[in-house]
Amino acid sequence: MKPKKVPGIPSQVSGGYHDTESIQKIQNIHEIDSKFNILKDRFFNINEWGSYCVKHTVEFNHCDPSGKLVQRSPQIGDYINILLTKINNPKVEDYQWVQIDMIDNTNPDRLMIQCRPSKLPGNEFAGKTVHFYSSGSSSTFIISKGKDYIKMSIYGRNEKINKDAGFISNIKNKFFTLTGMTGSSKIQWKCIADGIVDIK
Repeated sequence: MKPKKVPGIPSQVSGGYHDTESIQKIQNIHEIDSKFNILKDRFFNINEWGSYCVKHTVEFNHCDPSGKLVQRSPQIGDYINILLTKINNPKVEDYQWVQIDMIDNTNPDRLMIQCRPSKLPGNEFAGKTVHFYSSGSSSTFIISKGKDYIKMSIYGRNEKINKDAGFISNIKNKFFTLTGMTGSSKIQWKCIADGIVDIK
């Protein structure tokens, strides 16, 4: 199966990819706007994303450009760190770090946040990418609405192992990337997308 061609999503050139989509059909069309507003609130509250996936332990932290945890709508240049498994007293390097490089809210029916693996905040011009994928990969999160549905999508493109992370980190990156390619990371993304879009 080829990757979907979606407006605003980087072209797939090489490496792995995934297309994760979750749709909630809405029978009463008069509820679409109100449910989409709830979805927008969830979408922009990044710190709570992990709570919508009850089957897997995933933690998301929204940080400003200095790396400080914040509770606000995301902005270009902000960071998100992600803890994929529960760890007692995790170190900063135990997280997967991405930086938001694009936000598109020009279409009221479709909102987008795009991230790329990053170095630690404050180390934009030094240090190593702290993520199991290389900086050339991308993750794009989109919410949208139609005549009878609301939808959350997550698209990964050009996912390659980050080989520039030090010896121990390289071993971990290979492990995470291989398990991701066999479907475990897609299962986590699907769980999160399903949970966020599930609005009663």
